[in-house]
Amino acid sequence: MITDLECLPCFHGQVSRTLRHAGVSGDRGRSISRKAGRIIEEASLREVPARTTTRIHRLLRLEIGGDPYRSIKDAYNRVALDLLPAVRDRAARAGRFEGAVRAAIAGNVIDFGIYESIDLHQSLDESFQLPLSGDGFQALVRAVRDASSILYLCDNAGEIVFDRLLIETLGEQGKTVTAAVKGMPVINDATRDDAAFAGLDQCCTVIDNGNDGIGTLLEECSARFLEAFRSADLIISKGQANFETLMQSGDERIFYLFKVKCPVVARVLGRENGAIVVAKDNAGAAR
Repeated sequence: MITDLECLPCFHGQVSRTLRHAGVSGDRGRSISRKAGRIIEEASLREVPARTTTRIHRLLRLEIGGDPYRSIKDAYNRVALDLLPAVRDRAARAGRFEGAVRAAIAGNVIDFGIYESIDLHQSLDESFQLPLSGDGFQALVRAVRDASSILYLCDNAGEIVFDRLLIETLGEQGKTVTAAVKGMPVINDATRDDAAFAGLDQCCTVIDNGNDGIGTLLEECSARFLEAFRSADLIISKGQANFETLMQSGDERIFYLFKVKCPVVARVLGRENGAIVVAKDNAGAAR
């Protein structure tokens, strides 16, 4: 996947949202926006969008200082934990494994790199009602059956609470699961603190990838993460940014789970915007 002209307004939107979350406005906000604008102007249309947003958010954190999304991450971790018992019951009624997959995808709506606000209840309803089109889900069932070790690439804070349901289900099937989070804060992506709050360390091994890139930029990841990536029998990849950055790898161990949240990704997949996706990586194209 490469950057589309439609991505450029989205880049600018991420700048303005981040400044708003950080409480930065006026002349200081304008100055930071101009610096970020230069990154956007120089963005290569031959790169995946996540590489440009990585550069943008590194600049924003440097200029702002601290983690502008910390409070909203904490808030959605708490919201998701409050919903977890009800979501667990709903997943069980849908069939233990399929329900856990649907719950994990529902959590992918907690994405403040794209959305101004979210309706988590609506996302849950949609995720349990929309079809899992294509053969991706059945292929995932077979891949899980045949795997011993699974690397689970986490995405957002809050979302990882629902990931816990799927990780627990994998553990119940005798699988050894390692969950990977970001090494440093970026947007509302999950870090080790979020994983601990969500209780992931109670059901699997948790590692970080050693960097603050959007998605999974393998050339920037730590040696420990790369070893876990290379040695896993199966890789479950959550979120659009992980799809953007890994889809061209042609690694057939990778399955992508996410909610389609932009028209560019929808066109790449041949799906509707808002669809829920379980897709296998096959020769560089998720199907």
